[in-house]
Amino acid sequence: MRKNIFFGSVFFYLIFSWMNSHAQEPHIKKSEGVKTIWDIPHNTAWEKWMWIHRSIVFKITRDRPIKHDTTYIKSYSKRFVVTLPVSNRFLRFGLIDVESGNKLVFVPNLQYTLGFSLSSRWATFIINSRIKLYGDNPTYKGQTKYRDYQLSLYGEKITTDLFVQYYTGFYIKNSRAYDTYTSDKPFEIRADVSAINIGINTYYIANHKKFSYKNSFGFTEKQKKSVGSFLYGIYYSYFDVNSSPSLVSDAFKSSFDSLSYIRSGHTHNFGLNIGYIYTLVFLKKCYTTVSLVQGLGGKSITYIRENNSRFDQAITGSGKLNIRFGAGYDHGSYFVGTMGLFDYFLFGGITHSAFDYSSGKFLVYAGYRFATLKKERKLLRKLKLIDY
Repeated sequence: MRKNIFFGSVFFYLIFSWMNSHAQEPHIKKSEGVKTIWDIPHNTAWEKWMWIHRSIVFKITRDRPIKHDTTYIKSYSKRFVVTLPVSNRFLRFGLIDVESGNKLVFVPNLQYTLGFSLSSRWATFIINSRIKLYGDNPTYKGQTKYRDYQLSLYGEKITTDLFVQYYTGFYIKNSRAYDTYTSDKPFEIRADVSAINIGINTYYIANHKKFSYKNSFGFTEKQKKSVGSFLYGIYYSYFDVNSSPSLVSDAFKSSFDSLSYIRSGHTHNFGLNIGYIYTLVFLKKCYTTVSLVQGLGGKSITYIRENNSRFDQAITGSGKLNIRFGAGYDHGSYFVGTMGLFDYFLFGGITHSAFDYSSGKFLVYAGYRFATLKKERKLLRKLKLIDY
């Protein structure tokens, strides 16, 4: 049992650090004459047992053809990349009275926290340590509790962002815009308001042979020359908000139609993405990246008002805007930089009321690429997974 757990741990580590490796990098030596997994010895009971593990290692470490232009991209796919980011994540939304144009903007009390990021060729996952470095005074903006998980998957041609966000506790940023708000505090605090956002964005990188998405956002490649690419893809988002008794509190009700007194609601949003991304490389080791992607699609919306009446709207048109930026210094073994990702969902033309919302993250980071290939080779040889 212990051996099974040990082998499983080794394979997980290898898959994370070596997946989709490239032929120009040094490879682990395998026994001569082994061209496929069926050439691996599998006659005795012991060899059959080891064949399962050796086959996985063989698949992970096999030679693969170079698919990118090496004059534009340098790969670090066999490095184990560790990054320490200081990040700020957010989910905010607005309630709009379509008839009057009045709007309430709900914003969380933002916090800057220390994280821990691991990167492979396929994925970058940032783990939030919950170590708070900075946050606004809760006396004025209340306290926000949240769970925010964001995962980016980077393939050779396709990149995908996955996110699950749950926030409780907001303040109304534009409270002072209404004369009926007479509190001595600058913002009305709404500890009763909660919101959920679940979604996915995916992009096809048209110029994937020359453009590296991972240079600025995955840290497992380096862009050597300035270049850009068109992006095409799809998106989906589910947004849900709840309050008690209404998002429009007594201080603002005179400025909103009663049909906008919404207690809870949700939207489904989906469509196509099209945009462009460009990385400028200067001074050989410095870069800056900007991306703008427009989403066009449809949505459905449902909400329940304070008086328990219900409103449903079938699929109608909607839009989304995705903005990314990145800038940094990449020495090779170590790197520093900053990046941001922002999604804006924009709605209009709905009878009575509408939601718009945005989400994203901003971070500054420092990272190091560990050369672990020799240690990995030694470990695999000791486990008799290579040189059999």
